[in-house]
Amino acid sequence: MCYDKLLGLKGCDRAEPTTGLYIDDLGINQTLLGQLITNQYASGVELFDAKLAFAWRKMSSDMLSRLSPMMKADTVIDSKRIGQVLTNASNIDLALGAGKYAGIRVTIDPNQLSFLNFYLSSLQIDIYTMATPVEIFVFDMQTQKLVDSFFYQSEAVEEFIGRTFKANRRKMDLAFVYESLYDTTKMITKKGSCYDCGGGIRSVHICPFVDAIGIELTTDGFNVLSSKSKKYTQGMSMIYNVNCDRETWLCSIGGLMAMPLAYATAVEIFNYGLQISPNQRVNTSVSVNIGSKPFATADANDGMIAARDVAATRYNEELAAMLQNMRLPDDNNCFDCRKNMKYVTALP
Repeated sequence: MCYDKLLGLKGCDRAEPTTGLYIDDLGINQTLLGQLITNQYASGVELFDAKLAFAWRKMSSDMLSRLSPMMKADTVIDSKRIGQVLTNASNIDLALGAGKYAGIRVTIDPNQLSFLNFYLSSLQIDIYTMATPVEIFVFDMQTQKLVDSFFYQSEAVEEFIGRTFKANRRKMDLAFVYESLYDTTKMITKKGSCYDCGGGIRSVHICPFVDAIGIELTTDGFNVLSSKSKKYTQGMSMIYNVNCDRETWLCSIGGLMAMPLAYATAVEIFNYGLQISPNQRVNTSVSVNIGSKPFATADANDGMIAARDVAATRYNEELAAMLQNMRLPDDNNCFDCRKNMKYVTALP
């Protein structure tokens, strides 16, 4: 995530935040954090990290909620399958042997406009004699590097995977492969798979943004050593979604979000100091000025209550100002328009 690069804490031997903004600028430093911690955290730095992460999630939710009228549904392509049985289960794709990996190569092209995720929902390999779970390797074919791996546990049964791969507004080229030690049912990426004019195997256009083809490769476990296209998928099929990547979009405007993020983090730290810390503090040798209100609806005059209330007010002001003047991206797949927002947003 990007939020840890937007806001820093002085004196903890970390790189300077890209915004130059520190929580210390709001009166919160390591000394205060050390006075507030309970046995839930080993240090004030851990407390800061936890509240920064929570503040980012809260602010992201606030923003997306307010922008929802201008957003299209998160899922752009829903529950599509790659990998179809060629004829029937008796049509066998023979094992390639030890050291040879095969499966499906998927290309996701958002045309440099859309923030998209490729979500691998489930996977199936038609192996009927599987002795042990099969490890699936995921390679980025642009860098030729391993980017993920997981185990397929079942024999010829569709298994939920639930993995997300971010396109980051660029073409993404992934190979999902396993070591081909077993005979499998012969599968193609899509019914009607075809060849190019020269007779070579051609990627199949599964749906907008997604092309697929069978692949065979060798690897040292971390890098692709050699690869070639393959008509069949070595018994592999998968169900996937293409979703809007709201998280990456928010990070792309992180510089605008830094100030409201700082105030949101301060609110979470002060709330922790007021609600959790008083009865569980590790350091009880130092008293913390909580402050008070003369009556329930009045503003606090000093102490942590007053600081929390000021930070909450500034958070609302900073976030509302940003939303009021922010321009949405040129992305017709995930957003309905790109107009500046001219209304004032009231946040809780």
